[in-house]
Amino acid sequence: MKRYILPILFLLPLSSCEEFLEEKMVSTITQDYFETEKGAEELVVASYNTLRWKYGFMEGPYLFETGTDLTEPTDNNWATISPAVWAPTGEAGSYANNLMGYYATQVLGGYPIINDCNKAIEIISVKKPGKFAADQTYADSRLSEVYFLRAYTYYMLVTQLGDVPMPLKGNNSMPAAFNFPKSTSEQIYRQLISDLRFAHDHLPVSQTERGRITKGATAHLLAKLYLQRAQAQDFGQYRNADGTVNPSDPNAYLGLLYKGKVSTDLDSSRIFATEVIEAYSASNGGQFGGLASDFWDLFKTARGDWSNESNSEIILQASYGNNLDNGRYGMRTTAAFTCDYTNAAWNLPSKTWAYGLRKGTGFLPTDWGYDVFTDKINDSRYEKSFQIEYVSASFDNNTLQDGPGLAYTDPNNKSLAWTAEETAYFNTKILPGYKRSSWAARPAVAGQRKIGQGDLGLVFLENTKETAIDYLEAVSQPYVLYPRWVKKDGQYLYRKTGVDRLSSNTGLLLGRTLRPSSRKFVDPNRSTVDNHFGTRDVAIFRLAETYLIRAEVYGRQGNIGAAINDINVLRARAAYKTGEKRAEVLARIYPGSEALVKAEKVFPYEVATDTYSKIKVDASYWDGGSAKSKLENYPTEANTALKRFVHFIYNEYSREFNSEQILYEGIHHAGIQLERVLHHNQLASPKAGNWPVADNPVNGNGQNGNGKGVFSAKDTFKPFPQAYINMLTDEKGTALTGEALRTYQNPGYN
Repeated sequence: MKRYILPILFLLPLSSCEEFLEEKMVSTITQDYFETEKGAEELVVASYNTLRWKYGFMEGPYLFETGTDLTEPTDNNWATISPAVWAPTGEAGSYANNLMGYYATQVLGGYPIINDCNKAIEIISVKKPGKFAADQTYADSRLSEVYFLRAYTYYMLVTQLGDVPMPLKGNNSMPAAFNFPKSTSEQIYRQLISDLRFAHDHLPVSQTERGRITKGATAHLLAKLYLQRAQAQDFGQYRNADGTVNPSDPNAYLGLLYKGKVSTDLDSSRIFATEVIEAYSASNGGQFGGLASDFWDLFKTARGDWSNESNSEIILQASYGNNLDNGRYGMRTTAAFTCDYTNAAWNLPSKTWAYGLRKGTGFLPTDWGYDVFTDKINDSRYEKSFQIEYVSASFDNNTLQDGPGLAYTDPNNKSLAWTAEETAYFNTKILPGYKRSSWAARPAVAGQRKIGQGDLGLVFLENTKETAIDYLEAVSQPYVLYPRWVKKDGQYLYRKTGVDRLSSNTGLLLGRTLRPSSRKFVDPNRSTVDNHFGTRDVAIFRLAETYLIRAEVYGRQGNIGAAINDINVLRARAAYKTGEKRAEVLARIYPGSEALVKAEKVFPYEVATDTYSKIKVDASYWDGGSAKSKLENYPTEANTALKRFVHFIYNEYSREFNSEQILYEGIHHAGIQLERVLHHNQLASPKAGNWPVADNPVNGNGQNGNGKGVFSAKDTFKPFPQAYINMLTDEKGTALTGEALRTYQNPGYN
């Protein structure tokens, strides 16, 4: 309980500096200290820890990536939404508890931070120590920061749990009763919008300390909240007259999404989004500079380089000091999305700076997470989001740190050896046009190792059953190729690792850790190559999202032309530019590469012409009948142009923000999470016959066309942790029982 009642103070610098974090023990600080000017300022800074909650530990991706159609945990119980974990007493309840912070082992839980915010608001508004009394502009600015941080914390809680308690006053002692009645989402959003409007009016456009809340960050969050309230405005029918929801109603989850109905919400969202776009967009004369010119500029980094953290597109970030010894205070997201790339067969070193941790630690894309990129050849975000090629060991310490590079003739080289059949195929059908510089046009020799220093070692091909690659073509590449679909002897094989002659199957529910993984959070600035904690800042709000927020508003208001214009701002950036280089596997093997001009299909695979015209969006993308519309793979519930348009927006979110823990919020508040998960996420979905069927299922696992999970309406919200539920009392301190407990818990979890 002390974690809930007393403020937890960490001094977090808001700009990159050598001294990253100083911890002060709560027990040594009296309440009077916080009522000084210095103490109040530190209390404000401590509240910034809420921005790091998603990224500091693994609870973030478990709560904000699981339950989407893009991502599946490599833990099968989580991936299939097993009741063993998705329950008040399971890990889902435990992680929800850590988000709340009542019994959390981490100190970054929501309610301890809310309590810090409440105390800071009271001190700044009432006690007004020192400069807070002498300088009203300064006081209002600091108060606005705290209003934002409290609003952001409540936003995370509402997103995961729906109606939650909303204390607005600080606590300094044990309460007489553990009476925490819930406020409705409507009440909470009304409070958040009010607080953020104050903050917007009193915050500066820019701050001298990078990381502090600005007017732009506040306007961006306001645009999101106004849009989300409008998205759910028709769900009020699933609320009772007193604002509660009926736990027995199968549509109770929609009732929990209801946040009120205000006729001007879409206009308000558009106005605030436009303000941000005009302030940040270079084309509009804004002072910040607009979108990153290259999507990869947002994520690229090198040893000793953190320059991407100050990219002009970033509106708000979770700040981490550039300290290689951050330890448990570092950014854990660097460990969340990496696949296991270690194996002697492709001659990669066991651990590298360039490719992140050597073993996957939790999350990889679903098949739809790759297929949502409907034009992988011309939309550079696919290659720039996922590691689809790995280079074998070299001596470059800035890239592949460990292990000496091995020549393909070196007796210590353990990479895959050529067979006679592969040798004949490669030498006659691939080698004549294969001019990769590291290969030096050498012919294959049966029994010789395929992969030498600087060669491609491990390569992924995310194709479809319709575009399955022939088995012999796959195994005859001068590297180990992992296709999703292979055709052999008239059979269609799904994720058959036999193409490297190592094992039999890595299909659904079996060995799923070897797939293209996210490149976005690889951090070469960790203290050691094995350290799970990184140093990089993480973008929370990007200008790209502001464009999509406004595009959705325009579409909902019937202004499709304006919506398309905003979407195409992102598409223009996503296109390959003339002179850029595609990955070899994209240029040579991926479906669609056959349409490239000859010069683009040979090393160094330079793009001949800007590809924007190939991916420029028009209304046919959601007309329901065109080839482009069908590629978007809309759920059956998307049976009108407007519904398909909304789903297109979140397909575009998927292409832009995969693994950034943003999509969950979007599809959840839009009320389309359930239909998207059931339609796209095979491991989570209970649907039958919704996926292509392979000829190599193993003991009921593998690709048999059926869903493997039990995701349902109740799972769109997490359960309140049972330990918390058991503590609840009424205002007199009497433990809640029966119907009171039943109605407090989220529907479906009793």
